[in-house]
Formats: sequence, C-alpha cells, structure tokens
Amino acid sequence: MVEASTRKRSLIPLVILVLVFALPPLASWVLYLNPQWLPAGRSNQGVLLEPPRSVDGLRLITPQGEQLAWADFNDKWTLVVIGRGECTGDCMERLFQVRQIRRALGGQRQRVERLLILLPQAGRPTPVIPSLEGHEGTRVGVVQLADVDGVEALFDVREQAPDHAIFVIDPQRMLMMVHDTDVMTSKQILKDLEKLLKASQNWVTGAR
Repeated sequence: MVEASTRKRSLIPLVILVLVFALPPLASWVLYLNPQWLPAGRSNQGVLLEPPRSVDGLRLITPQGEQLAWADFNDKWTLVVIGRGECTGDCMERLFQVRQIRRALGGQRQRVERLLILLPQAGRPTPVIPSLEGHEGTRVGVVQLADVDGVEALFDVREQAPDHAIFVIDPQRMLMMVHDTDVMTSKQILKDLEKLLKASQNWVTGAR
C-alpha cells in the first residue's frame, strides 16, 4: 500500500511537466477555433471552416507530371489560390497578394507556403500554367480531370467563390479557413496569419 502511494506521488511531477508543455499550444488552438471566447476585437478576419478538412486524400498533379507530395507541406501554413483554365487577371492578382502577405511576415515567412491549383474550364480541358516570374517559391499543382469533383467538394468552390478566395491549410494539412478578397484587405489577411503563426509556434514539429 505504501509502495503504491509512493509510486503515485512520484508520477505527479511527470504529469505536471506534461501539462505545462501541452496546455499552451492546445489552449491557443482551442481559442483560435472558438473566437467567440476571445475578448472583442481579437477574433479572426477570415471564415473558419468547421470542421477542418484533411487534404491528404486530394490528388494534385504538378506541371512536371508528378503527384504533389502533401508531406512537403508538413509544419507549414499554406495559402491556396484556385483558378480555372488559366491563371490571369484576378488569379494573378491573388498570387501577387499572397506573395506580398508572405513577405510582410518577415522572418516568419519561412513557415508559410503558397499553392496554386488550376481547374479545367469549359472549352479548355487542359489548364494553362502561368509564368510565375516574380513569384519565386510558388508551388503549382494542376488537378487531374478525375479529381475536379474532389477539389470542388473539399474547397466548397461553389459556395466560397474561388475566383475571389484565398484558402488556408494548417501545418497538419487541414483546410481550415477562407478569406474573401472582395471584402477583405491584405492587411486583414496578414493579421490572421500573424495570429495563426503565434498560436502554432509551440506545436511539435511533425505532429499529427
């Protein structure tokens, strides 16, 4: 009986240590997913997608004909732009906006990736890859025809007006937020990213 009591007491410091390290990132994420619990003026600018959706099952093909490896996006926040047929006009403007937002993050920009997904368009079954000169580091994924329905369902493109949207995928490859660039400024999107980066800075690298 005494031995069991001693063993129980010896585990208490270990439990306290685990709680000290686990609670801050968990609390940050819970609060971010429940902005109504935060004081006024600190809620997110974008629209949270509830529940978040895993992108692991989504098959994208790169311009080189290779399957996009979602594992390459581990531990990074990813800003996604979706275009149809070819990326011109509004699509290129959103790519430029995403690049500027990432640059404005300063030293934190290395924790942010960018992804362009091009869907086929009526009369243009094969998407046209745009010249990304000046958009260094942008990843380009071209969706195979068989995956169009999957992309539209996952990103809710019929509901989210993808021609004006910037989507956010978290470091655990969960699609979790969308920003409507028709009603939101780059500064507002930047504020969201800054809060996300801060909330996730204690996440364990590679954790799922």
